[in-house]
Amino acid sequence: MRAVVRAIDNISRFFGAIAAVLVIVLVVLMLYDVVLRYVLNAPTIWGNDLNTWLMGASFVLSIAYAMSTDSHVRVDLLYNRRTRRHIRVFDLIGLVLIILPTVTWITAGLFDHFVTAYQNGERSGSGGWNPIVWPFKAILLVGFAVFTVQIVAEIIKRIASLIGQPFEAPEETTDVHGV
Repeated sequence: MRAVVRAIDNISRFFGAIAAVLVIVLVVLMLYDVVLRYVLNAPTIWGNDLNTWLMGASFVLSIAYAMSTDSHVRVDLLYNRRTRRHIRVFDLIGLVLIILPTVTWITAGLFDHFVTAYQNGERSGSGGWNPIVWPFKAILLVGFAVFTVQIVAEIIKRIASLIGQPFEAPEETTDVHGV
């Protein structure tokens, strides 16, 4: 089971890295679009759609990574005066009863949206570019599918911790200089 959870964490880390690269690409493309629009008075027909899609893709592909590294936002009111064990129980209940069913439902809906967009050749309907939308919907689907699987891994981690067999934190990677 530990190998499965480790594999899921690695998949989330992989998509988190892709999301980080997409943010860099987004910044470069936004800068390019702004220079063309305001300096050269030559706006692109693709800038708005592509930048919006890149932002959405970077967000959705990083959700599972944020969960796997426990770097998502929590409500302090619910966590402040709780023991570590109570927090794990609270997390487990929330993950099993609320988060997993909700994200699974969203993922199933995104699958339907992707298939429909692909079969119908759906287009954005915006600007002169009017691109097909199924590639973006596929990215949304992948992001939420990875998120769904990461939730299952987090449930396994919480159960293991509650029965006294916690998962060790993932090892930090270092570069060739040991930094």
